[in-house]
Amino acid sequence: MTIELEGFAVYPDQIAKAHEWMAFLRTNQAAVDRTLGPEHLQSESLFSATIGGRFYLFWYSEQTAPGQNVAASTDPIDVQHVAYWQACIDESVPPLQFTLENHFTPPID
Repeated sequence: MTIELEGFAVYPDQIAKAHEWMAFLRTNQAAVDRTLGPEHLQSESLFSATIGGRFYLFWYSEQTAPGQNVAASTDPIDVQHVAYWQACIDESVPPLQFTLENHFTPPID
């Protein structure tokens, strides 16, 4: 299993659009959940934070195997998700990548 946490800088003039993006994903929860299977995502959570005056979106994921590239998907939810990404994420800013040190889960009885 691969567990990741990454943060991506949002263009300063696109923060409202980033909030719109997160609302779009919440509003379409069932459709988003259906896209997780082909990506082998067991869990995906999104967070936001302001660091050093810059707004970031963070993705936490648990993936069981390499999955379909979301940018190559033709699913309407993924297409809209990628469009929001392209409009909001400032890829000139290196992503914040976190190193997993420990992961704990309760034993299954």
